[in-house]
Amino acid sequence: MMQHQQEHILAIRLKNCGRFLYYQIGGKAGQQRILMRLNNHGQTTQKELQDVLEISSGALSEILQKMEDSGLIQRTKSAEDKRQVDLTLTPEGREKAISVEEHYHRTLTRMFECLSAEQKTQLEETLGILTAHLEEMKSDPAFAQALESCCFK
Repeated sequence: MMQHQQEHILAIRLKNCGRFLYYQIGGKAGQQRILMRLNNHGQTTQKELQDVLEISSGALSEILQKMEDSGLIQRTKSAEDKRQVDLTLTPEGREKAISVEEHYHRTLTRMFECLSAEQKTQLEETLGILTAHLEEMKSDPAFAQALESCCFK
C-alpha cells in the first residue's frame, strides 16, 4: 500500500507541474506555441504544423483563422503544391512571437531556479526514463485493452 501511495503522490505532483506548464506557457497547441514555431522555423505548411503539434486539422484551422483575423499570420497557397497552405508570420506576428518567447524563457528560469544544476540534471534524466516508458505503455495493445476491460464496459 505504501508503494501505491508514493506513486499516487508522484502522479499528482507531475499533474500539477503539467497543469502549471499548460496554463503558464500557453497550452499544448495554442497560439503561443504556433507563434514560437513559426518564428524559429520560418515558413511552414499547415500539414507540417499539424504533425508537430499533434492536433486535428479542424482544431488547427480554427486556431489559425483566429490568428489570421488578428493579423499575426498569413496563409498562402504553396507555390510547390497548390493543395498545401504555407504559413508565415506577419511583422506584428513576429513581434508577438518574440514577446511570447521571452516570456517562455523567463517562466522556465523562474520555474527551475529552486533546483541546483545537479538536481536539474537528475530530474532531466529521470523524466527521460519515465517519458520513454510511457511511450512504450501507449504503444502496448495489452495496456490499452486492460484499461478498456476494467474501466469502460
